[in-house]
Amino acid sequence: MDVSTKERIGKIYEALPRMDCGLCGFESCGKFARAVAEGRASPFGCRQNPWAGYTISEIVGLEVPSYRYGLQPASFPTLGIGASPEALGQEIRRLSKQVDDILVRIEKLKARR
Repeated sequence: MDVSTKERIGKIYEALPRMDCGLCGFESCGKFARAVAEGRASPFGCRQNPWAGYTISEIVGLEVPSYRYGLQPASFPTLGIGASPEALGQEIRRLSKQVDDILVRIEKLKARR
């Protein structure tokens, strides 16, 4: 393994929450970081902090649009690398409420037919 790959693994690892939860499919954040650096895993594989995928993409040299699906930085001001589980939980609840509201509107539109 060359030095640049080792450096990339270290930078990717630092961008991760380092919880070793295994939700990414790897037994540790270190193994996930190595898999990403070697091109065997998606930069967005971390389920504890999916937003880390943007930073990891930069580290491995991938260009990824940051404003997909109408999300703007103001929508998630407290999220980012090192976001707390509480902040992520709040954002998930907020987005779930938006989804619920959309589903209610769809049902109302169906009922009008």
